[in-house]
Amino acid sequence: MARFMTSGWAQDVQRVFNGWPDADRKASKLQDFWDWIDMISPFVTGRLALTVRDLPAGGEGDTLVLDFQAGKVTAASVRERAEAEADAVFLLAGGFADWQDMLGGYDVGKMVMYRRLMLEKGDTLMFFTAAFFWTELLAAIQSIPVEVPEPA
Repeated sequence: MARFMTSGWAQDVQRVFNGWPDADRKASKLQDFWDWIDMISPFVTGRLALTVRDLPAGGEGDTLVLDFQAGKVTAASVRERAEAEADAVFLLAGGFADWQDMLGGYDVGKMVMYRRLMLEKGDTLMFFTAAFFWTELLAAIQSIPVEVPEPA
């Protein structure tokens, strides 16, 4: 099991998301939902940064950086926010407690809707045009076993 915010975890995120959804997840939603995901995916291109505002020591950085090309993750890494933000089309940020809740199973749609992960960089309308795509990304991340550091 990879440690949170390490290159090993980033590679797990890339692998899992590019194989998403698994059969159980696919069966949990209407086919029309997946048809919409298939329709929007070709337009999802660019860099997404997911950052933890108050991450305890122990990771390789505080931001997961995902490069997308036509809805697939082509590169995944962990960096410091300042470096990651420069090239990001979108940046979502949340506190460490919020990330812990999400990784522990908290509803990913609520993470975005209740601003526990906030869009801090990027065009809001463009982001929410693909909102279900992004929540499926978060669901894929949530499905990955990960070792999370203890709060300081």
